[in-house]
Amino acid sequence: MASSSVESEQDPEPDEPTFRFDQNNTSSQSLLSGGGSGYESQYGSLFGTIAVVGIVLVAAIITLAVMLSSCGQNSTVNVQFKRSADFCSSFRLNIELNNMQGRALPGTCDAEIFEYVHGGQYIKDVEMAVNSARHYLKSLVLEDNQSFGVILDIDETALSNVFLYQNGGYRSKEILDESFGRRVNTNTAAPLLPVLDLYRELRAANWSIFFVSERPESALKLTVQNLLDSGYEGWRGLFLRSAGDSESTVQAFKSNNRIEIEKQGYQILCALGDQWSDIVGPATG
Repeated sequence: MASSSVESEQDPEPDEPTFRFDQNNTSSQSLLSGGGSGYESQYGSLFGTIAVVGIVLVAAIITLAVMLSSCGQNSTVNVQFKRSADFCSSFRLNIELNNMQGRALPGTCDAEIFEYVHGGQYIKDVEMAVNSARHYLKSLVLEDNQSFGVILDIDETALSNVFLYQNGGYRSKEILDESFGRRVNTNTAAPLLPVLDLYRELRAANWSIFFVSERPESALKLTVQNLLDSGYEGWRGLFLRSAGDSESTVQAFKSNNRIEIEKQGYQILCALGDQWSDIVGPATG
């Protein structure tokens, strides 16, 4: 299998770790204790939340009738704006539900996307998803003689690029792919802080953490530096996509690497990412 695996040489020592692991206790126990802390589809990362432990957080109520209001001639500007907002909300929800397979995003939604990303809701959704993972991991009672693994995606999971987009820059696939390549090659992605907090807690509890990303293998050195500069230290493995993987789907690439990790003796109990490929298929926890 063509992939690149790199182990971080540095190990963090976070102060007062939230998660604790007693390695001297040979009985079954809760691994986690304490309180929490504060390109298949690029649009899933702009609109959606992080997919956690096979659970994608989506709205509980789906609006079935969108943009089907009356076509009367007396529509006001406010009504037209509401129709646009309703349409964009429905578009966002269907992306989260994986119903929108293409990348085409209506230009009428540019303002709504900008507000979602820069108005605070995006980071709130990330925090809620990460807290769901945290609560799940705290609930586990496992034998301490096993090697436990957590899988993380990189872009829009460990690192964030969405705040670099400007209004009107979300729609074109060509623009997205080009800007993504530039960012990878200039080491500009910032840490997504709720994920970084969870990462440090897991490392303090002696979990083995692996990064599986569709970033190209040619960006390995810059990716390692970007992760280290952002505070991600002490990971067990980093898997990037080599030229030999370019013909496979993203899901197949990520699934194959997760299987390889389990063949190395690790038990994957959690997978976090912004794409369905991060939680669909074998070895996702």
